[in-house]
Amino acid sequence: MEREIQRSLTIVDSEQYLIDFLNETKERSAFNLKEIDFESQNQWNFSDGALSHSSKGFFQVVGVETTTGLHDQKLMLYQPQSALTGLIISRQQNEIYVLLQARVEPGNTGVIQFGPTIQSTPANYLRLHGGKATAYIEYFTSFVPGCNLITHSMQHDLGSKYFQKSKTHHYLLSEDLIETKENMVWASLKAIKGVLLKDNFLNADLRSLLAVFDWDSLLLEDKKDRKKIEIDQPNNSTLGNYKMIPVDQLKNWSITKNGISALNPALPTIGFFHFSATNREVKAWSQPLYKLPSQGLIQLAYRVMGDSIEFLIKKDHEWGISTEFAFYPTYMSSPENPNSSKPITNGRLKRKIIQCDEGGRFFQNDSEYQLIEINDFNLTDDFIWTSVDSLVFYLKQSNYCSFQLRCVASIALDLLQPNAFGD
Repeated sequence: MEREIQRSLTIVDSEQYLIDFLNETKERSAFNLKEIDFESQNQWNFSDGALSHSSKGFFQVVGVETTTGLHDQKLMLYQPQSALTGLIISRQQNEIYVLLQARVEPGNTGVIQFGPTIQSTPANYLRLHGGKATAYIEYFTSFVPGCNLITHSMQHDLGSKYFQKSKTHHYLLSEDLIETKENMVWASLKAIKGVLLKDNFLNADLRSLLAVFDWDSLLLEDKKDRKKIEIDQPNNSTLGNYKMIPVDQLKNWSITKNGISALNPALPTIGFFHFSATNREVKAWSQPLYKLPSQGLIQLAYRVMGDSIEFLIKKDHEWGISTEFAFYPTYMSSPENPNSSKPITNGRLKRKIIQCDEGGRFFQNDSEYQLIEINDFNLTDDFIWTSVDSLVFYLKQSNYCSFQLRCVASIALDLLQPNAFGD
């Protein structure tokens, strides 16, 4: 299914080859997952009010409370160290290739999804787990001849699930196709385009990275005429509105033999799982995973104005982001962050996918992402009609667009980046 060129290279040029590669990698993984009691493991414990790993790395589970008003509370993950996510890209003649990883995760819906070249927290690439080194980490942390950093940004993570977590998006351009290690494959943009609308096939971090990068400018060798855009830069002024508190001070959750349970069945919980796979840095481990009782809904609306397209985005805020606002999709609602407004029902649904949150922290937390064409919308001050060039520009800025907007933008890449992903 793949073609070999000189060294050990796996290159795929079609949707079917990507599907085959993912299925074969899943079969080799000997994946096994089972939910366990808290007492069945010894790597995670409650310390100083937080659920923490014995190494003090990875992440913690904490309570978060507003400092004003009714002192509302949430159960959240705390991981102040920025995660490193990135793509190695190579241009060969007139084709662009992206180095992807077929990634098995304990919380993935469907077990395995394609992820970016690298998707790693400091705890992982510093090998606090005692396992194998993170593949290609040297390309992102040091100079490697023939491979150059072309752009990077800092991006918000899921602001209703993580407290103050961000991740870096790095993009490296390699002169040559680097040798592919285990689980890795060079995929053409043509092949990636063919799977953008497949449910739970490209993971959320990869979708974010695809949405943030200006593929058209790379394809046209920076000849793309993008208009100059002015932005309203948000302030980092909201941290004083929230504080972390011990888990046992949360009013709607309790610590049980299964993990952290919710008194209200509509709220998130924490369960414990034992996971094993032959093709991960560590062969087996136990960890907590954040669980939601139902699916979320994210909608991005657009309208056609003559020969142009405008997207409807919203200026909003979540507890866990460090800025006073970010740009969000037109509508979103999920169990941990319910929306009292009604979703869009009077538009034309153009495409949709089911996508789970990152499987290393969340257990099959699926949301439905929709792209909807509309004619009219009852605008309030928080909503903004934005051009294609403006949205492309916003997506490239650091900590300006929410994770949900970046993810849903990945199913509109043919509209945002027509030269790279259009027909």
